[in-house]
Amino acid sequence: MKTKIVSILLIFTLIFSLTGCRDDGAGNIEKVSYDPEAEVAKYDLPEIPEADKNFKIQMGYNDCDHMVGAIIGEQAGIYKALGLDVTVTKTKNSNIAQAMTTGEMHVGYMGVEGALRSRNEGAPIIMAAANHLGGSRYLVASNDIKEPKDLLGKKVSISQDPENDPEWIKWAKKLDLPIEKENYEIIEMSQKDGPMALKSGQISAFSCCDPFASQAEYQKLGKVLAVGWGGHVEEDSENGWGMCCIYGMNENFKNEHPELAKRLLVGHALSLKYLYDHPYNAAMMFADGFGTVPEVGLMTVYMKTIAEGRTITWEFTKQNLDNYIAQYTKYNIDEKYIPNTDKIDEFLNFNLIKESGVEDFEKFLEDDKINEKFPIGISFEDWLKKAKEIDGIDNEVGNDIKIPEVYNE
Repeated sequence: MKTKIVSILLIFTLIFSLTGCRDDGAGNIEKVSYDPEAEVAKYDLPEIPEADKNFKIQMGYNDCDHMVGAIIGEQAGIYKALGLDVTVTKTKNSNIAQAMTTGEMHVGYMGVEGALRSRNEGAPIIMAAANHLGGSRYLVASNDIKEPKDLLGKKVSISQDPENDPEWIKWAKKLDLPIEKENYEIIEMSQKDGPMALKSGQISAFSCCDPFASQAEYQKLGKVLAVGWGGHVEEDSENGWGMCCIYGMNENFKNEHPELAKRLLVGHALSLKYLYDHPYNAAMMFADGFGTVPEVGLMTVYMKTIAEGRTITWEFTKQNLDNYIAQYTKYNIDEKYIPNTDKIDEFLNFNLIKESGVEDFEKFLEDDKINEKFPIGISFEDWLKKAKEIDGIDNEVGNDIKIPEVYNE
C-alpha cells in the first residue's frame, strides 16, 4: 500500500509540474512604451494556416535566470501579438525533456546537457536556437564561512560527483580547495531551497543559478564565493564561450507546424531583445515570475546583460558546443561522464533562425544602440539609472543594491 501511495504521489507531482505553475509575485511590472504588434510587424511572416490558428503550444522553462525569455514573451504580449496561443509552464529540466519526448510539450528553455542526452536516447529534440552561452552559476556560502577552507567537512549542496564536474573543479582550483568529495558532506537539495537552508544552518554552501545567489546576497543570508562561466574556455569572448541553455523544440512539431515554429523563433528573439532594450521592466517580469523581490530581479538582469556580457542570444555556432565539451577534456574527466555528441548534427538546427527572418544578433545590438546605452563594464548604479530613464520609471527601487565584487571578476 505504501508503495502505491508513493507512486500515486509521484504521478500527481509530475502532472502538476507540467500543468501547474507559476510563482507570481505581487505585481511589479510597469507599463512602458512597448508595442509588441509593431515589433512583430517588422518581420515578414506568412499567414498562420487555418488548421494551426487554434493550436495550443506548450512551452516549458525551469528555476533559472537563464530561462527569463519565456516569461518576457508572455508578460510583454509578444506571443499574443504573434497570434500564438502559448501556455508557459515552470517545471524541471528533466520534465521538459520528458514532455517533449512524448509530444506533450512543443518548445522549451532547457539545459544543453539534458537536451543532448535526450536526443541520444531517441527523443525528437532539436536545438532551434541558442538561449544562453556561458551561463553564470554561483557557489554560495553561509555567512559564518570566513574563508573557503572553512567548507572542509561541512554540509554542502553541490554536484554528487565533484571529481567529474568541470564547474566544481574550476571553483575548487580557484579557491584552493580539494576537489574530492570525501572532504565534504554532500547532500541533495533543490537550489531554490538553498538560501533558507543557509539561514537555518542546514548547509554551509550550495551551487545554483539566479535568483537564488542574488537572493542570498541581497537578503544577507549568505555570500557568493565564486562565479562559474559555463565553459568559457578562452579569454577571447568571441570564440571562448561554451553553451549552457538552449531553445529546444520538438522536431515533429517543427515539421508538422512549420509556420508556428517560425513564429516561435521570432517570439524568442523579441523576448531577448526586450531584455536588452527594457532591462528594468524585464527584471520586474523576472521578479514576479520567480516570486522574488524586485531588487533580486535587477541584480539578476544586470549580471545577465552586463557583468557577463552579451551571452543571452539566439545565435550559436558549433564552436560553442565544442567549447562546452572542451571543459570536460581540459580536466581529463573520464570519458563516460562527457556528454555524447554522436548525434550532434541531428541535434543542431541552424536553418530555423534564417527561415524565421530573425536578424543577426550583432546587428540588433548596433541598431538598438545597446552598446551605447548599456556599455559592457557600466556600473550597476549607472545601469539602473539609465534603465529607469528609458522606461520613465521614477522610484527608489534598487537604489540600495551593492553588487558583490565577485560578480565582476
